[in-house]
Amino acid sequence: MVGVGLLESRNIAEATIVSPTRQTNIEGNGNNNVPFNNFLVSPVGVRYQQVFAAPEFLSIEPGLITKIAFRPDAGRAGNAFSSTIPNIQINLSTTSLLPDALSTTFAENVGDDETIVYNGELLLSSANIGTPKQPKDFDIVIDLQNPFFYDPNQGNLLLDVTTFSFTRTTAFDSENTFGDSISRVFSFDSSASTGSADTTGLVTKFTIATRNNTALIPESSSTLALLTFGALSAISQVKRSLSTPK
Repeated sequence: MVGVGLLESRNIAEATIVSPTRQTNIEGNGNNNVPFNNFLVSPVGVRYQQVFAAPEFLSIEPGLITKIAFRPDAGRAGNAFSSTIPNIQINLSTTSLLPDALSTTFAENVGDDETIVYNGELLLSSANIGTPKQPKDFDIVIDLQNPFFYDPNQGNLLLDVTTFSFTRTTAFDSENTFGDSISRVFSFDSSASTGSADTTGLVTKFTIATRNNTALIPESSSTLALLTFGALSAISQVKRSLSTPK
């Protein structure tokens, strides 16, 4: 059995942030099939970028994004499912572009710190459960293969998803409001260099490992967590130093 210890001196914790924050306990006003449910629109995959405004993350310290989670639409469009996406690539980066102001050229949205956080086969599932008259649980969870160090003081967060084939999951909860913290650009062709932009976006929950809080984490993973956090923090500092005008 894995032991759990209180790491007061190491100060590593997991925090969660939902974006848009207003939708944490409120159902979004729409539902969305891309990029994870493209069976009706694109047998050749989808390219999808979504930006999240940095102020949503300022309530916690910079840290490692280790998980991304979504929830099914709470209306009739959302269903329980279990499905394997045969080939998917998910990137994260910091971007200077704002919600509702993404370029329709995908490459222009991507930041210099772009990182492949997941690549390959991906099993997604949902039990489609939740409190009555409330949004469904965030149980569509992606554990990132490579955590991404994100400092909201450096810019907004860009999620970049490419699927390469037919995928079938369910409709996800989304929000379509101009002026909120999210927007997207997408194409029904995974090889496209440009796409269509609008103000819609998936309601998304991030799990972030931070170092300035105290938390219970498995003792067996504490050393790896610390090494990973320290290394990525150092890399981030070096990148910022090199990019700062002299």
